[in-house]
Amino acid sequence: MKSENRSTIFNKEVVLQWIKQEAGSVAMIFGLSLLPLLIAVGVALDMTQKTRLQQKMAGAADAIALAAARAHKDVDNRDTIGPIFLNANLDSGYGPNVNVTTFNVTFNDVDKLVTVNLVAEIPTVVMGIVGVDKLITNTSSTVSYVSQVGEPVSLAMVLDVSGSMCWNDKVVTLRTAAARLLNQLDRADADNNYVRTGLVTYNNRIRQTVNMAWGINNTLPVVQNLPCSNGTASTRAVRRAGNWLMGDTEQLAHEAQPVHQGDEFILHRFMIFMTDGDNNYTSDDTATMAKCDQVKADGVEVFTVAFEAPARGQALLEYCADDADHYFDATNADEFMLAFDEIAERIETSLVRIVE
Repeated sequence: MKSENRSTIFNKEVVLQWIKQEAGSVAMIFGLSLLPLLIAVGVALDMTQKTRLQQKMAGAADAIALAAARAHKDVDNRDTIGPIFLNANLDSGYGPNVNVTTFNVTFNDVDKLVTVNLVAEIPTVVMGIVGVDKLITNTSSTVSYVSQVGEPVSLAMVLDVSGSMCWNDKVVTLRTAAARLLNQLDRADADNNYVRTGLVTYNNRIRQTVNMAWGINNTLPVVQNLPCSNGTASTRAVRRAGNWLMGDTEQLAHEAQPVHQGDEFILHRFMIFMTDGDNNYTSDDTATMAKCDQVKADGVEVFTVAFEAPARGQALLEYCADDADHYFDATNADEFMLAFDEIAERIETSLVRIVE
């Protein structure tokens, strides 16, 4: 009996030892199998960051090429335009330690072309494990300066003129920012062949409406004299502006222009939606978001600008914007002006037909 007990104890010890060994082996195997998965996830993150940088660089290259094309006649100073715009466009949002290794702007006065080339290095987060410490991204943009305009634009602005816009002269800032934007488009399309604009202002109702028309002659006088009063309800204003832009009404208007006869073109439709506050009722948030979904699904590019807005107003505008690059959170008058200036640049860029 005692012998059997010793045998049983011995067998249990052997089994336990075997289990521990097997558990260790399984843990090691699991750990080794997990490593490739972690590397794969890390590689995906690094490549996503590269794609994001590539998209931003493409936009920067287009903006720089456009600015350089405008300055092509100023032979003595035009070479300084590129670095100025590069610094402005790469100032933020491109990730840490992004290094531009190649940047050049080339003017071809024979063919009337300006070409921008950009190459940048972005440090990797995980790929360094497999010996890849950085990723290279490059982009280029070529713009003709024979004609500054090639593609049409339809722009509808939805502007908040509620009572809070009277505080700290915010409505004065809005008048200036919106007028500057319209005047920039007017300079790009002095003959009113390519740009159509419309305007809806709102407080607790639709306050003013300027239907879509050629150029800025109808919208500019209203923008320069914006009022401010009462509460805030954005839905009807967003619906009206969105309905102008959705469908084929604007497409048909541009197709009827003589400058497009027999020529293919891409119509760029934009909506600018701004507020400095919360809607009086959350039901307006929900309804406005639903209309924003429809407008964006129809292909309209939506910019939004929060002007010292509280959290709920910010959330509404973040939702309605095309993406994070189309949403601006201005915490003061200077930032608000810069937001409208950047939007103006980006809309004007779409007017120029990019050669390549």
